[in-house]
Amino acid sequence: MAITVNQIAEKCGVSRTTVLRALNSQGSVGKQTKERILAVAKEYNYRPNLLARSLHHGRTMSLGVVTINVENMYFVQSLNVINREAEKRGYFTNIVVCDESLEGERRLIQGLAERQMEGILISPMNKGKEFEDFLLSLHIPIVCMGNHVSDLITTVQVNEKKAAMDAVHLILSKGYQNIVFICPPLGAPKQQNIYVHEQRLAGFKEAVLECPGITSQIIGGMDYLKEIDAALVGKPEKKTAFLCSGDSYALNVMRLYRQKGLSIPENAGLMGFDNINVLDYITPKLTTVSTNLEGVATTAVTELLQQIDAADYSPKSIYLNHKVLDRDTL
Repeated sequence: MAITVNQIAEKCGVSRTTVLRALNSQGSVGKQTKERILAVAKEYNYRPNLLARSLHHGRTMSLGVVTINVENMYFVQSLNVINREAEKRGYFTNIVVCDESLEGERRLIQGLAERQMEGILISPMNKGKEFEDFLLSLHIPIVCMGNHVSDLITTVQVNEKKAAMDAVHLILSKGYQNIVFICPPLGAPKQQNIYVHEQRLAGFKEAVLECPGITSQIIGGMDYLKEIDAALVGKPEKKTAFLCSGDSYALNVMRLYRQKGLSIPENAGLMGFDNINVLDYITPKLTTVSTNLEGVATTAVTELLQQIDAADYSPKSIYLNHKVLDRDTL
C-alpha cells in the first residue's frame, strides 16, 4: 500500500502542511526539507489522492471524449493527439466508445457530464434541434470535431467543401475525364450526422459542374465495392479516377483492383481523404487530402480548456487549413 501524506510527515518530522507544500511546489519550504520529503515520497511510492484533491478544489481535471469506434484509424489518431495534449495541460482523458449507436452516444455524453467531466469532446453522430437542446441542457463546455451540430456549440474543422473541390481540380489536371465519388456514409440513416461527408459531396458536385464535358458518378452505401466490381466488366470509355471520402475506402478500392489483376494508377486513378498514418506503409503511395487531423484535435483541446477557464465564452466555428497531397495514385 502506498504511503500517505500523514505518514510522510511523521517520517520526516514535519507538519502535514509542509509535506503538501513540498509535493505541490507551493509556499516556502527549506531546500533540504523539501528534498527529504520528496525522497521519502519516492522511496515509499507516494501517489496523490486525486479524488480528495478534486473535492477540495472543486475541479476534477478530467475531460470526457466520445469516439465512434476504435477500429477506424482516423479516430485512433485523434484520440492519441487528444490524450497527449490534455496530459500536457495536467488533464486526464476519459475515453468512451459509442460503437456507432446514436442512443449510445447520448447516453455516454450524459454519463460523462454526471461524472463531473470539466468538458467534453465529440465527433457527433447525432444531429438536429433535439440533440442541440440536449447538449446545451448539460451546461458543460463541449467542442465538436468535424461534424457540426449548432452555431451555439464550438466546432473545429477544415473546409471540407473546399478540400473536395481542390481534390477534383487535381484529378482533372491529370487528364481524367470521368470521376467516381465513393462515399459510403451517404447510405447512413437520415438521422445520423454525416456533415463532413455531405460537405465533401457538395464540393465534388460544384467542382464537376465547373467543368463541361466531364462525366461523374456518385456511389454511396457500404456495397460500393460491388458496384465498382460490376462496372469493371466493361472498360470505361473515358480515363477514370475514383475520389473516395476516406482513405480506408480508397484502400479497399486498391485491393479490389489488385484482386482483378488490375493496377492503380495504370487502370484507374485513385484519391482518398484524411491522410491516415497507415498510408506510410502502402505502395503505391495514395494521393489524398490531409484534413489536418492533428491540428483539429490539438485545437479542439485548446478551445475546450479556454471554454472551461473563461468567465465569458462565445462559441466559434474554427476552420483550419487542409492540404492536397499529390502522390502516386493519379
